[in-house]
Amino acid sequence: MTQPQVHLVISQKGGVGKTTLAVNLAAVVSQTLGGDPAKPPVLVASIDPQGSAVWWAERVDGQQLPFDYDQVDDQPDEVAKLDKLEEYDHIFIDAPGSLARPAVLSRALEVATDAIVPVIPEPLSYGPTERTVLDLIQPKGLPYRVVRNLWDRRDGHLDIDALTQWLDQQGLAYTNTILRRFKLHTVAAAEGKVATQYSSNRTATEARNDFLMLALELGYGGQVS
Repeated sequence: MTQPQVHLVISQKGGVGKTTLAVNLAAVVSQTLGGDPAKPPVLVASIDPQGSAVWWAERVDGQQLPFDYDQVDDQPDEVAKLDKLEEYDHIFIDAPGSLARPAVLSRALEVATDAIVPVIPEPLSYGPTERTVLDLIQPKGLPYRVVRNLWDRRDGHLDIDALTQWLDQQGLAYTNTILRRFKLHTVAAAEGKVATQYSSNRTATEARNDFLMLALELGYGGQVS
């Protein structure tokens, strides 16, 4: 058995889609790995006191989740052991949108293999994104990628282009994949569904494929050729 890869989804800015990113990445990675549904190869561990990821997972009714989940926001020692859970190939840690529970967050940064930092195309999210990378991630020497998230194509390219230009100016590493805003993701949380359980239609396929392409780009279960 090998140690799991531990992916910390983190930002000091709330409302940038951390939980949606963690949950749906976990779902598509588990599906890509083709693990036994009774013994999923992926875990979502929430260190967010609000417990959004666990709330979402517990709403799934009549369908088996493709990943396990746990709430460990008040258990620093349990967070410190996440990279020793050999029954999993990947663990996604859903962090809070603040510096709440600093001891737990510190443990998460110590055990993480890499960090994923979602940012939305709004200027108010720029500063917290930069501080997350400079103050929390880089001092640990942790590999990271910023993910441009919640882009609404109906708004055109002005905001997303401005965000990309700012990331370039700050020298922040970011993924090629952009996660688009779909109402489907919000509805899915309320309905207790994850991306791999969406209906078979064009919009659902596009929404799901954003996460699949991100997972492949990051090398979670395969590499983009």
